[in-house]
Amino acid sequence: MRSQLHNLELVYPPISNQEAEWLKSDLEVIERLKQSNLYFIAQKPESKFDFANDVVQKIEDDKIIEFSYSSGDSTTFGSINIIELLNYQNIDISDIDDFEIEIGDKLIRIWKIRKESKEILDWFTTEKILHDLGRSKPFIHGMNDFRKFTKYNLHYIGISKKDDSFKRLIIKPHDKRLRILSNEHPLSTGSRVTDEMIMFFFKIYTLEFKQILVSSDFDEIGKTELEDEIRIIADAEKAFVNVLNANYNEIKFKDYPYSKDGLFKTSVDRYAFSINDDLEFLTDDNTIYGERQDKLGQSESDFISINKEANLVELVKIRK
Repeated sequence: MRSQLHNLELVYPPISNQEAEWLKSDLEVIERLKQSNLYFIAQKPESKFDFANDVVQKIEDDKIIEFSYSSGDSTTFGSINIIELLNYQNIDISDIDDFEIEIGDKLIRIWKIRKESKEILDWFTTEKILHDLGRSKPFIHGMNDFRKFTKYNLHYIGISKKDDSFKRLIIKPHDKRLRILSNEHPLSTGSRVTDEMIMFFFKIYTLEFKQILVSSDFDEIGKTELEDEIRIIADAEKAFVNVLNANYNEIKFKDYPYSKDGLFKTSVDRYAFSINDDLEFLTDDNTIYGERQDKLGQSESDFISINKEANLVELVKIRK
């Protein structure tokens, strides 16, 4: 018996629709986003940084950037330790002549200055700092309640079979992206939908298990070749659309798990999809909770379970 676990992982931190316009000519960003063929479009109240009046003095004295982080009616507090950031990147502070720091309600950016050169040390948008917290970056402190800021109202799930997600969603005109911008209302007073609309670019990583239940299962021993990646991506789209029923997905795949281009016609018997990032997506019908695996590979992520023989599709929730 063949069983597979498919984990959705972000190839790049989530970006707002506005940020996508700023980043679409950045070659480094483009190369990262091109790794994705599966994307989500969602919305949450606009997020912002805020800083105390003495933030500059604190940076000069202690090399620490303190801030508050707000979204909707919720606020939390955190800080970035620049010395610990250098240590994390294996940079000796004696090799740095100076720092240059930009702070704003949407972006924190740190440059390292050496003689005549100036290079980015690191940067943090309001979504990237949540992304880094989910990966336990040791130089970010506070924000212990950051998971309450990683809940998103899911509008649309899409794939790109011929191109990558970057071309499909950012470069080419995308009907659902434009319709969401046109039809949805801001969740926060004074905000724009373009700042609240967040895009997620996923790549799927697969782990396969083989169980020897009948004599014919011995034929599978030693075989390691997985299905075509596009076939897995196509099935993932159908699974998430079928279970979550996002409003802008007009085709609901009601016959799922049956499909011509997914995993139904392969020799995989049971499989599951989960989100290996600290994200939670909500629709009118359902929610799915993702959690980054720890060093032992454990997490409390919900997962969509598919049993082809029983024609059963089920959203399994681990957390009590």
